[in-house]
Amino acid sequence: MSEKLDKLVEAVRRIWVPEFQLQSFDSAPWTPFTKKLEGARITLISTAGVYVKGDTPFTDHYGLGDPSYREIPLETENSKLEHFHEHYDHTNAYQDVNCIFPLERLKEMEKAGAIGALTEYHYSFMGYVPIPHPLMKRTAPDLVKKLKLLQTDLTILVPT
Repeated sequence: MSEKLDKLVEAVRRIWVPEFQLQSFDSAPWTPFTKKLEGARITLISTAGVYVKGDTPFTDHYGLGDPSYREIPLETENSKLEHFHEHYDHTNAYQDVNCIFPLERLKEMEKAGAIGALTEYHYSFMGYVPIPHPLMKRTAPDLVKKLKLLQTDLTILVPT
């Protein structure tokens, strides 16, 4: 681990979560994208804490983060989207939610024929999850099942 990363991990432990353990991976599964973009089924995933008004907001759980996700139907208008996440500056997101959840931009690209079809549902996490075990063991596998049911060819990840 680099010296800067060591200092960051120590700061997170000292200030927020004493039990924090950095997850490090030497490899990742890789599936080459072989379809034409114009024919792909695309799902958007954000880590900005986006949810539909009326749904349960994300919560920080006293600094432990929230490993859950929210499902956002394709037809959801931007005016119906909210976001909760205490660990990034929301200034630009309050002006235009597309900077953290660009579903509207993707709809425009789909209409123009630049991309294939958007799936019926899209997803958001609250990206602050300092204890990732529940996310890795329960939440992520559950979402992967949903992505397969949606026949997703390509996922666009918008990190915060």
